[in-house]
Amino acid sequence: MGKAYLSIDFEDFSHDLKRALNARTDGAMRTDALWRAYEAIEKFCNDDLGGARLTYFTTGILAQKCPDIVARIAKDGHEIACHYHYHDVARNDRPSAFEANLRTAIDALESAGGQKVLGFRAPMFSVHQSDHEHYRVLAKLFAYDSTLTVADAAEAEAFRRASGVGGMALFPVVRRKVAPGLPPVRSGGTYLKLFPLAVTLKAIREGEQAGIIPMVYLHPYEFVSDRSFRVPMRELDGLNFKDRAYWSLRQTQWHVVRNRSVVPKLRRIFREYTAGGPMRTLLAA
Repeated sequence: MGKAYLSIDFEDFSHDLKRALNARTDGAMRTDALWRAYEAIEKFCNDDLGGARLTYFTTGILAQKCPDIVARIAKDGHEIACHYHYHDVARNDRPSAFEANLRTAIDALESAGGQKVLGFRAPMFSVHQSDHEHYRVLAKLFAYDSTLTVADAAEAEAFRRASGVGGMALFPVVRRKVAPGLPPVRSGGTYLKLFPLAVTLKAIREGEQAGIIPMVYLHPYEFVSDRSFRVPMRELDGLNFKDRAYWSLRQTQWHVVRNRSVVPKLRRIFREYTAGGPMRTLLAA
């Protein structure tokens, strides 16, 4: 039985959506929702993965505002990795600003978690293969990156040669075309939730055959279906009515639709694969 590595992109959806939409906000985090989501993830780990530990790619701003949660995640034995400082499109920042944001995030994460941050994944996978300068910044600061999405190991190796990332390890997430008429899928997030499980399993298996270590990623809000991360219309102050109505309804995709399918799908994946543990363990492999 092969290994698959489950990781969590640990972020506060409500805070990040309001920032992305330029809605007026006091900057508060949904602390109670984050705790409930973490407890749901931890229950899954203990009940279904034999207590396996995970990697939490965490935003720096979350570590600044909710250090107790990050401290608890680390105390429970999970790896704290970096998910940028804000949940922004990282490639939009010039390399110098990109590095400054990363250093701010690393400081916050290491202060809250009490462990050295070794890995990075960009929000929304928003550093692309063409962003060589950004990747060279990452190579200065991290032992590994898990932002890259590839179809096979040859694509990852070609990227390494072209980008100049040196010895930084690459743990990419698979990107596969699995059926006519469907876009390429990644092995986690909305793809796992909305598509039949067979689609995700096919991508994982084909990626493994092509030399890609199986990676499955999810977000805290996908482990709950109580709408606790939802931003109501009244909190989208500053947007016009049409946009407030659109984003109020659009959030159903993330907070309700098929959220209850996530844990059963994970159980099925981890009947086929053994939980690999924190991704930092791959550095010693």
